[in-house]
Amino acid sequence: MPLLNVNDGTGFQLNYEVHPGLVPTTTLFIHGNLASNRWWYPTHELWQTKARGKNYQGSLVYAEFRGCGKSSAPKNESEVDMNRFADDFIQLAKSLNQGPINLVGHSTGGLIAGLMLAKAPELFKKAIFLDPVGANGVQFDNSMINAFEQMKVDRDLVGVVMNSTIYENDKESEFFKNIVVEDAFHAVKSVGHLVLKALDGLDSRQSIAKITHPVLVLHGEHDNLLPMQDSKAMAGLIKNAQFRVIDGQGHCANVEAPEKFVGLAQEFLF
Repeated sequence: MPLLNVNDGTGFQLNYEVHPGLVPTTTLFIHGNLASNRWWYPTHELWQTKARGKNYQGSLVYAEFRGCGKSSAPKNESEVDMNRFADDFIQLAKSLNQGPINLVGHSTGGLIAGLMLAKAPELFKKAIFLDPVGANGVQFDNSMINAFEQMKVDRDLVGVVMNSTIYENDKESEFFKNIVVEDAFHAVKSVGHLVLKALDGLDSRQSIAKITHPVLVLHGEHDNLLPMQDSKAMAGLIKNAQFRVIDGQGHCANVEAPEKFVGLAQEFLF
């Protein structure tokens, strides 16, 4: 797994994975808060199966923002900014040198993807925002901030919180215990609590309204973490956006129903 040395003077190294020959057009996937590249693994075998016998030239690229997975942690709070995260991934997209690529962003990653489209439209072709943080950010009360502070030292609480974000989750599964909870416990200590602050009251509506790319905004029917109305409003800001509810799913269709998610993504992107 290569590391990109981001050229911004902070010494940040962005961890990413490249899996060639799996799609017609290279597609960059960006996870949500308290997550990692491994949140895309439940879908990966499906992409491999669909690519068999095809002569695809594009790659699946999974990348982690600051403090998540194997990307280096921010050295101070000023590094935790959605526009800076977008700039990090724009540098990655340029380094891939594969022409206009697609973007897929989940939750916080959905908002980051939107900012990328607005900042560097020439680099991208189409995008999917899966249960994205809305263009007007998220407002958190003190109880949420306090919970994140407790999660830094309480792995069991991390499990409880993450279980609540995945609809009809099997909390005894190896994937949940050894990947979801472990990655969240790592991220909440290095960046997760700062991401909350960065999103609190963030207004990106002017930037999102600049997007002209084809965009599919997806929102799980049972997503109780982020309001469906915010996803609808985001789609309404974008000239060529579609909004669609994923029936029977919650905030994390990529984990809850990988086959359904890959089907929707393949239909729209390719």
